[in-house]
Amino acid sequence: MKSNFIQSFKGRGGIADVSKVAFPLVIASIGHGVNLFTDRVMLANYNPAAMAAAFPAGLTSFTMSCIFLGIVGYAGVFVAQYSGAKQNHHVGKAVWQAIFLALAGGMLMAATTLFSQQLFDLFGHAETLRPMEITYYDLLSWFGFVPLTTAALSTFWSGRAKTGMIMLVNLLITLFNIPLNALLIFGWDFGSFAVPELGIAGAAWGTIGAGASGMMVYLICFFLPSPRKIYGTCRNPYAPDIFKRLIRYGTPNGVQLVLDLATFNIFVVLLGKISENVLTASTVAMSAYSLAFNPMIGFGQAASILVGQGVGAKDIPFAEKSVRNCFMLVLGYAALMLVVFIIFPELICRMFDLKDEEVLRLSRIMLIFTSGYLFFDAINILFGNAVKGAGDTRFVMWAGIILGWVLFAIPCLAVYYTFSSSWAIDKFSDATAQEINVWSLWSICNLYIAMLAATFYWRYRKGKWKSMSVIS
Repeated sequence: MKSNFIQSFKGRGGIADVSKVAFPLVIASIGHGVNLFTDRVMLANYNPAAMAAAFPAGLTSFTMSCIFLGIVGYAGVFVAQYSGAKQNHHVGKAVWQAIFLALAGGMLMAATTLFSQQLFDLFGHAETLRPMEITYYDLLSWFGFVPLTTAALSTFWSGRAKTGMIMLVNLLITLFNIPLNALLIFGWDFGSFAVPELGIAGAAWGTIGAGASGMMVYLICFFLPSPRKIYGTCRNPYAPDIFKRLIRYGTPNGVQLVLDLATFNIFVVLLGKISENVLTASTVAMSAYSLAFNPMIGFGQAASILVGQGVGAKDIPFAEKSVRNCFMLVLGYAALMLVVFIIFPELICRMFDLKDEEVLRLSRIMLIFTSGYLFFDAINILFGNAVKGAGDTRFVMWAGIILGWVLFAIPCLAVYYTFSSSWAIDKFSDATAQEINVWSLWSICNLYIAMLAATFYWRYRKGKWKSMSVIS
């Protein structure tokens, strides 16, 4: 027993080896989660309505960018497999194809602002929220090229398992994000010079400015002499064959990501249509979830990188061992977060300075539902990323689409319109119908993520990914 434990800890793919790759990504993801969480806390202290507006607007902007984010981020798998196969001359070209797609995605993101008024009118949220939602969405979308280009450049380091760089850049972004947001949301009088109070617009500008700082660091380091010499980062960037394969394998990843977010966006929009209190409480629960969820993304990215390197080197036992140890780490983390959410919800609620007792009550219960979602999402993220690291993106896409709409979006729409109808209000009273509506939606959400996690685990165990590859 002791020798088995030592064997699982040491060597290639062991816990120690996996941790070197995973923990910088976890810390980087924590930085992103801290950015979102502190932004929401600052807006809650500035104006709770601004916090409520930022959640659906930010999620909508992110959803719009996801198809490109999924494709450019998938360049990391190409980099991992080329690195594993010792084909360094293709690494720089793979990153360049992602950069081209990021810039194209940024232009399309900016174009969506032409229709933002109609989009948020369609959501049907309170009149007081809509102008703030549109402002926040428009600013993030005009500068959508910043996070997309940052994601494209980051694959140069993540795919080679040089995740310390990812951690440092994300910590730099966090270092800029928090003071920038505080300065621009609340304003500051420096005597002869004053920064105006911009509220929700300030939150958007702070996020954009901090993200641009990280993008510039990546750009500078990408063109340093060593990467130029070893990986050809300044050689001819055009590689039609790699571009086509990135589109082929990355598009299912992007489609799955955007439709997954679209179904979740429907869930958020429906909660907001029930009442502003429900939307505010949901924002609290989901902001806490984002803080806890982001480290799991780091474990998922590590699994994808290590599987990609194992597949590129034709070393499947290394890939399997890496995934097994990633799973042990992410499951332990998810169990810890489950305990925090269930036993200490008051600590989270206090951070948002909530005054309304109804919002506090709803937030406490939603945090319990969120803990279940978090636990199953850990399994979903780990095994979904593991099979994608080999190239199994089509299965992940179709599983995500089918389960996301059949088990999540459509049931949520059916429940919402049933319990918002005059029949339900007459039968149960308005308050009771709202309660049934809220907790039915959250129950559907948890059932869906549990089924998705089971599906990806089954796919991994079937082992088809072992015979896949995205490189020629």
